[in-house]
Amino acid sequence: MNHEDSPHDVLLPINAVCEIVARSKASIYRDIKRGTFPAPQKQGGSSRWRRSLIMKVVAGKYPA
Repeated sequence: MNHEDSPHDVLLPINAVCEIVARSKASIYRDIKRGTFPAPQKQGGSSRWRRSLIMKVVAGKYPA
């Protein structure tokens, strides 16, 4: 089942993403530039990540 566009797929701030993947902000942004970590969605001046994409990273299924 694909949850990427689910209305229950919450958007996470960088601090929550860092906790989930146990990595620093710098390493996350470095991997975004490399294309090995999902890019954030911008909301105003904030960056947010879909929980479903972060869980793919945790499961080792990103990038597909």
